[in-house]
Amino acid sequence: MYLDSLLIAIISAPGLVLAAQALSGPAPGTPSCANIPPPLVPGASVLSIKSQTKLNYTVPQAFPTLTHDVNNLNVCEITVALRHAGANDAVTVVTWLPLANWNGRFAAIGGGAWLAGQGKVDLAAPASQGYAVSSTDAGLGSAADPFTPALWALKSDGTTNTDLLTNFASRSIHDMAVVGKSVVNAFYGRPARYSYWNGCSTGGRQGLVAAQQFPTDFNGILAAAPATYWTQYTIAELWPQVVMKEAGYYPSPCEFDAVIRAAISACDLNDKVKDGVINDPLQCHFNPFSLVGQKIHCPDSPADVVITRELASIVRKIWDGPRTSCGSRLWYGLPIGASFSSLANTTVPNGNANTALNSTQKRVGAPFFIPDTWIRYFVKRDPSFDTSMVDAKAFSELFHDSKRNFDKVIGSANPDLRKFKEAGGRLMVWHGLADSLIYPQDSIQYWEEVKHTIGGGASAVDDFFRLFLAPGLDHCGFDPTVPGAKPIDPFASLIAWVENGTAPEYLEAETSALAPSHFTRKICRYPLRDQYQGQGNSNVSSSYHCV
Repeated sequence: MYLDSLLIAIISAPGLVLAAQALSGPAPGTPSCANIPPPLVPGASVLSIKSQTKLNYTVPQAFPTLTHDVNNLNVCEITVALRHAGANDAVTVVTWLPLANWNGRFAAIGGGAWLAGQGKVDLAAPASQGYAVSSTDAGLGSAADPFTPALWALKSDGTTNTDLLTNFASRSIHDMAVVGKSVVNAFYGRPARYSYWNGCSTGGRQGLVAAQQFPTDFNGILAAAPATYWTQYTIAELWPQVVMKEAGYYPSPCEFDAVIRAAISACDLNDKVKDGVINDPLQCHFNPFSLVGQKIHCPDSPADVVITRELASIVRKIWDGPRTSCGSRLWYGLPIGASFSSLANTTVPNGNANTALNSTQKRVGAPFFIPDTWIRYFVKRDPSFDTSMVDAKAFSELFHDSKRNFDKVIGSANPDLRKFKEAGGRLMVWHGLADSLIYPQDSIQYWEEVKHTIGGGASAVDDFFRLFLAPGLDHCGFDPTVPGAKPIDPFASLIAWVENGTAPEYLEAETSALAPSHFTRKICRYPLRDQYQGQGNSNVSSSYHCV
């Protein structure tokens, strides 16, 4: 029931949830909201700058990014339009400046899916907490669709719109930092004391790009579930559909859910605590073939459904991850315990995935929109290409074509963060271990590659980059019904690290009110894991330590 919410959720960046100490409003004698000077943006010219004072302004709830209405906002809104040299683009950066109680900080908020930012939905919560805050459309326009790049991906001659893809991939991140800091300085008469990035999914990827390419733009970067290896992971998201097509069988959601329940039950106690969560799915070795022959009740079937070897084989291949037709591994697989509902989604013509079948109907694949649109509009440059017909051989070709042709533009996985470290930057990444869209193995690989590149072992990386893996948590922690605990306020931990030098050993986390059970946990810095001490309440984080 939360699939539609999840699809909406991945377009969103997490709001800033820190109650910051208020400082003061604009310094006496500084420009008013009406006459902010145009910023100087390297490599671009400012087309226009507009200002508007918003008093007692309300931004309504926009689930799941903005979980409540934000009322009584009093901000100066500065909208800057700019064009890059040699590009026929028009990028918009919107900055909200609190008229009172500015906390001295600047924050840039990332986007999600095919959006570089969401404007007022991104700006409302941080501005209400005293942040000067910016969002950008990367030149994709106000009509940009989070679910497809159809409006901007291709030029009229069918070639890739490299200018806009570059904006989406990287260039707009620096633009936002330059513009935002400039108008902050002009309005308040002094620069922000600290500058931060906050984003999840695409917003997490943007944060990593900032550390890689613009190492002095931000003092602190919070990147949740980052889409790091864009050219590889997007293709890998299609693998479950390929597996089902090759098998000629499309399981119902009920069949997949039965396997997930069995896997969680089998591996739940690996950490000695029964909480409905697989603490380390990479060490869960549940065999789906152990379920063959068991009967399950599915609401879309008039009779009990028998779990077949066919279903077990499909599940094992999805968990194992994409391989070439010769058996060579290409990328990671779905973490055991994560939902199949997005990437292995199916549908029934003139129905949906849960429709009861009659004798003339059959299920068909329903590819997830990110791999579907990435392949059609960029890798193949053919909007009519049918991704539901991709077999293992074609999948391998798509995987290599994607990396070869686009990695230099949007790869986002450069592990050389030495300049960011030298600049004194701090990077925090957290990732759900039951993320069914961007696998946590990606973030683990990136941390390990940074460690190898930096040298000096884990301690050298921990000085400036810490990774936190959240058991049982989905993509960005958006689904409130999952059993895992979500970090309560990771942004506060980032600020404490940047401004006070307090490096986080763990993040406090808590399950949602809608989760199957309530508990708190410590999300330990990688490669440490939380372990129950064997005494005390196992539902309370104080009963755990990092080992």
